[in-house]
Amino acid sequence: MPINQDNRSHKQRLFYLRVIFFLAIGLLLSRQWFLSILEYRRYQALAERNQFRTVPLPAPRGLILDRDGRALVQNTFGFALVLFREEAFELERVLDFLEANLSLDRERLERRIREANQYSLYEPVVLQQSLSLEDMTFLLAHQSEHPELGINRRPRRIYPYGEVAAHLLGHVGEVSGEELQNPDFGSHRPGDIVGKFGIEKAYNRRLAGRSGEQRILVDSRGKTLQELQVTPPAEGEELGLTIHLDLQLAAEEALGDNPGAVVALDPETGEILASVSHPGFDPNAFARRLRPEQWEKLISNPDHPLQNRVIQGLFSPGSIYKLFVGLAGLELGVATLDTSAFCTGSIMLYGHPFRCWHAGGHGRVRLVDAIQHSCNVYFYLLGQQLGIDALSEFSRRLGLGQPTGIDLSGEVAGLVPSREWKKETTGNPWYAGETISVAIGQGPLNVTPLQLARAVGIVATGQTPQLHLVRGNQLIASQNQLDPPGFDMAHLKAVREGMWRVVNGQGTGAGARVEGLDVAGKTGTVQTISNRTRARLGEEVAAKYTPHAWFVGFAPRDDPAIVVAVIVQRGGSGSQSAAPIAGEVFRAYKNLALGAGGELAQLKAPSAIH
Repeated sequence: MPINQDNRSHKQRLFYLRVIFFLAIGLLLSRQWFLSILEYRRYQALAERNQFRTVPLPAPRGLILDRDGRALVQNTFGFALVLFREEAFELERVLDFLEANLSLDRERLERRIREANQYSLYEPVVLQQSLSLEDMTFLLAHQSEHPELGINRRPRRIYPYGEVAAHLLGHVGEVSGEELQNPDFGSHRPGDIVGKFGIEKAYNRRLAGRSGEQRILVDSRGKTLQELQVTPPAEGEELGLTIHLDLQLAAEEALGDNPGAVVALDPETGEILASVSHPGFDPNAFARRLRPEQWEKLISNPDHPLQNRVIQGLFSPGSIYKLFVGLAGLELGVATLDTSAFCTGSIMLYGHPFRCWHAGGHGRVRLVDAIQHSCNVYFYLLGQQLGIDALSEFSRRLGLGQPTGIDLSGEVAGLVPSREWKKETTGNPWYAGETISVAIGQGPLNVTPLQLARAVGIVATGQTPQLHLVRGNQLIASQNQLDPPGFDMAHLKAVREGMWRVVNGQGTGAGARVEGLDVAGKTGTVQTISNRTRARLGEEVAAKYTPHAWFVGFAPRDDPAIVVAVIVQRGGSGSQSAAPIAGEVFRAYKNLALGAGGELAQLKAPSAIH
């Protein structure tokens, strides 16, 4: 081979090598320029995040105490799984890992990450609020593989008495997007635990406290190298309730497994002493995060265990309403204490027979007798003379058909009918015969147990205090305060006398009698289907529609310190079902209120609201 040909071959190779070398250098320089100039800020931030990590330190929620300082709601600590999104470069791989090894629902994880995308990239995403010990051990063993995953120590709510007072206390859950946008709900960050129901929700701002944060130094594997600056969390405010735990437990036990409600209050101060709604739920399940199947079971339960029947259950008041019809007759001048009626067991009005519950009749009765014996005929006639609009207006003076303003969320208004109401809702006129049914607490008349307890408390004392669950200056102000009714004391005494006879004078409330306490009250039995429907269904089928049973009363007679309202759904009669339950609550109150000297004293909170 000629020498010049060999030289040309070497020169050609060197040329190609030079081209490749300069191309490589050019690519490296362009890449360096791209990273150093165009992507400088992004990689600077990522470099910092590879070294420093900000971990939220959620604040423990404030304790909730009964009136004697006993903890009804406490805190413990658990561990949550969090994702540091800025370090999750292979998100699909992370989700595969969690789905396969921790059995976490992938769809739920993806939804949580999508929801978090509207917030800062550097805001950790809580993927699972409560980790088991096994899951924590597994995650720590694989920390080097997944430094984008972390374990965050977080306070967790504990309800030591389980279902006791669950509807009153409420439960907590993870903050929603809507709540994050609501300034009235407090300052929160994604993943925070907030009140969702009951006192937990109504007083969330005070209970929540203020979260802190910790800045830590980590290596490329996510392992903590050094703890740096710490801003400690501020624990939430402690709330003292008016509830007395022992009385609450007694009321829970007295109601037992019966569906219904019990509420006890101080008619002078407006303090709620006990509040029971059954069936109930365990708020601890919400604190641990409900599984979808658990939630579905709760909301599909036909007995509605999440409903607080004390403030959300709507029922006709039955014969309890006769107290207010009688008082209205006296106050509005339609009747006097001597006005009487003769009861033969039924009466013809507007061409229709209206029956008394006592087929043989009560004979000649005046107001006090009519209350004692719950004579329908007397109140049919009195209601006829008053008319529906007068009854409606008077009922609202007692707080019926409107929220009480109790410091709980979700309270319903109920309904007191009037001519105007019927015209607006149905387009039809009010018929006189409908007033006759309303006069004995039936028809389109719906109240909550708390409304009925407050109304009887007004009869007992003549006062209209603000009903409340939280003591002292912690109380949320109410916009539903009733004006003082200004009732004639002689009229109130007459109604109270009739109520005392119901319990102590061979009336239907003997089951509520407590030796040494002087209880006064009234029973009620509420039809759940009309007589026409009962006849259409036949007695065998209609027997399934057992009436609701009421008792509402107060004690002691001459210095009322407690009002108790009881409703037992499908309980039959008030005398058989509701009155004995109220009697147990009154008995428990007496035992608690007896001072060292043996004299009855009210259960006073340290700072009562008047």
